[in-house]
Amino acid sequence: MNSNFFNTEESFRKMFTQGDEQAFRMVFDAQLNPLCYFAEKLTGQREDAEDIVSQAFYKLWKRHKDFSSMAGIRSFLYTTVRNQCLDYLKHRSVVSSARQQLSNTYSDAGMETSMYQAELLQLIYLEMRELPEKHRQILEWSFLEESSTAEIAERLLMTETHVRVEKSRALVKLRSALRRKQLWEQALVFFAWWQVIR
Repeated sequence: MNSNFFNTEESFRKMFTQGDEQAFRMVFDAQLNPLCYFAEKLTGQREDAEDIVSQAFYKLWKRHKDFSSMAGIRSFLYTTVRNQCLDYLKHRSVVSSARQQLSNTYSDAGMETSMYQAELLQLIYLEMRELPEKHRQILEWSFLEESSTAEIAERLLMTETHVRVEKSRALVKLRSALRRKQLWEQALVFFAWWQVIR
């Protein structure tokens, strides 16, 4: 869906509140990956995170008449996903104090940080999609699926040395693309943070 279809924020708002599927698709395409990432970091479960995000989009669709801006839609989605993740952890009973602990960790400031990380990941992912197929696959398997070099080599029928070389080339191309968009410094911080939490 091309966002240029809506010439102004007002035209988008009007179409969205009228239940236009193209307007909803624009929101869905823009927010799906960041929200899934955000939910997965809260729950620790990819499939459950995707279910939670799907429910949030369903609730958004049911209430499409209530929103007057993209900012309001975005705030609703993140708040809904956050609350559903808290309920999910409560039902799982991971620890008796899970809800309070998560509430403290993801205060308004913490939530903003996680939202920023999610949307930065989305920008990085979009740049990765522009890479040659093999380079994109290696980076996705390495960073998103956390596959080892040996596992990637087996999937691509390559030697581990060859995988390392191709991964290095892919990172060089990704770095150049991010630098052109002045995102490289933020990406470095993100990847450093990613290594800590893995």
